[in-house]
Amino acid sequence: MFSSLRKALKPQEHGFTLIELVVVLAILGILIALAVPRYLGARKKAYKAEADNVLQEAKTLEWAYYQQYNLFDTTGTSIGLVTPGNMHWSSPAITGTTNALVTIIMSGSTSPLDPTDMVSIFLYSDGASAGGSTF
Repeated sequence: MFSSLRKALKPQEHGFTLIELVVVLAILGILIALAVPRYLGARKKAYKAEADNVLQEAKTLEWAYYQQYNLFDTTGTSIGLVTPGNMHWSSPAITGTTNALVTIIMSGSTSPLDPTDMVSIFLYSDGASAGGSTF
């Protein structure tokens, strides 16, 4: 009895409508728009932390050299700084005067960092230090 009625009715079509697909794509677009800036910000913080760690090591080695010889190493060869491989930063450039001030600067070397991205630290002979970064 019911089988003849079922055959007479149009069978249901299965699948998604265009509206459902557009709504899903809109939700995915919103989620991606919220996630990408957070990801890029976290990645930038990681790159800055990488450079800060190397600068902290260079700072410690420079102070140890200064305490031993009462001079700064302005070439960076005598302090024994070894930078890790596969960094996104160039090796630290150390400049300044041997008895008053030394500047240690690292700039971006590989993508996504630009050469204009810099992290620096200044060491003064009176024991003070200052640092900064530009991204």
